[in-house]
Amino acid sequence: MQQISPWWFVLAGALFCQGMWIFQDARRHGLNRWLWGILGLLNIPTSLIVYLLVRNWQRKNAKGRD
Repeated sequence: MQQISPWWFVLAGALFCQGMWIFQDARRHGLNRWLWGILGLLNIPTSLIVYLLVRNWQRKNAKGRD
């Protein structure tokens, strides 16, 4: 039987932490937390970069409407 490389655990932990952080941050900012949380579990760091861009774009547009 083949042993599981410890790098898989590191990758799984990083994906989980990223997904949880995005989920909680999306909830704070009024975004769809489930969508962003699941997308955060898919890959590193593309999901985080896209989330931060969308969040900042939304914040900028919300300030412009006031």
